[in-house]
Amino acid sequence: MRIHLISAAVAALTISAAATTAQGAVPVSGDPALYWNQVLAGGLAGSPTVTSRSYAMVSAAIYDAVNATTGKTHVQFVKGVPTSGGDTRAATAVAARNMLVALNPAKTAEYDAALSASLALVPDGLAKTKGMATGAAIATASLSARAADGSTAPSTYAPTPGIGNWQPTPPAGLPAAVPQWADVTPFLLNAPDQFRPSGPPSVGSAAYAAAYNEVMAIGSANSAIRTADQSAAANFWVQAAGAAPWLQAGLGMAETAGLSSIDNARLFALVSTSIADSVIGIWDAKYEYDFWRPITAIRAGDIDGNDLTAGDPLWTPFITTPNHPSYISGHSGVASAGATILQDFFGDAHNFCLTASGLTRCWDSFSDAAQDAADSRLWGGIHWRFDNEAGTALGREVGEYALRSHAFDAVPEPAAWALMIVGFGCAGSVLRRSRLRGAAR
Repeated sequence: MRIHLISAAVAALTISAAATTAQGAVPVSGDPALYWNQVLAGGLAGSPTVTSRSYAMVSAAIYDAVNATTGKTHVQFVKGVPTSGGDTRAATAVAARNMLVALNPAKTAEYDAALSASLALVPDGLAKTKGMATGAAIATASLSARAADGSTAPSTYAPTPGIGNWQPTPPAGLPAAVPQWADVTPFLLNAPDQFRPSGPPSVGSAAYAAAYNEVMAIGSANSAIRTADQSAAANFWVQAAGAAPWLQAGLGMAETAGLSSIDNARLFALVSTSIADSVIGIWDAKYEYDFWRPITAIRAGDIDGNDLTAGDPLWTPFITTPNHPSYISGHSGVASAGATILQDFFGDAHNFCLTASGLTRCWDSFSDAAQDAADSRLWGGIHWRFDNEAGTALGREVGEYALRSHAFDAVPEPAAWALMIVGFGCAGSVLRRSRLRGAAR
């Protein structure tokens, strides 16, 4: 069950671990991986698309800093970085601060204050010095590793006129947003199109007409069938966009769970890189299929060649349409990816709330929250149902792939490696005997 609450007193995005019990902020003296991911979740300047990359870069650098100072027990994410170990809090603070300042310089004073407060907790000495050097080296290497990832590459994309094709939308008629994101190098995926969905339904089909009539009715600015809660959801998820809500949800759960620093670091690295890769996959689909938004389609409904659609040249959605193609939904993919990782760590059935710009919503589970995020785009009149369904599927696939990738997993102990090698040898022996028996027959 979804519950809608209004809290005008809270303007920043915050988290509670349960619908009835507020969760306090992670103090600077708390777990350093949690604290610096909390600083990160405070928000970055830029669109959710562009900042998805930044969230992933910072969380991954935090993970590498924690790992480098806790025995290198886990897989190193940015490979080949020479580090000197040292104090975990010092390394995490310097790595996170340097990444954040490079990626979001407008908040340098805030990040410097958090760094000073963190380092003040670490006694002066060799461990502190080594930790700071480790953090600096990881940040430098992390920034260098993504310097040529295509995020700033020029694009030759231009809208193509015609039925079914995306066009700039009212009221501002802005050009297409960051089309180059379709070709950005993923963090974990092999390629942007690894989970590319099949295309949207044909504009002349009955399936398209059903989706058309649904969004026309429920997504209109003056809809007679959209409920108050559906309107609230549409407004809430405009504010709670991108990776930040899912990092906040993880903060509330991880703090309560009492995870180790490396497990906390692994959690947020998985959440943020899964979301970043989902965004890349979403943008790949958007600019591959170049499908029009409901506002464009409905205003042209009488000339689209489908007898089951009736046009309305004055139709306006409940919320403002973003300036990029419709298929597939970004909110749906991001929410599904984030929820998939959180479910894997904590299970699904957790009551929790998120607050964004004074608006609070609560859910019974991560999957409920993800579905709410997806549905909100239909209720807001800016996406088709099939956009949301394809986005949800892609985000889940990316999240599940991230968990299978072992990118942030523990390195097996030497004894475990020996057992694995013996196991591989036994398996190979059995396979060879099986092949020999087959040949004898």
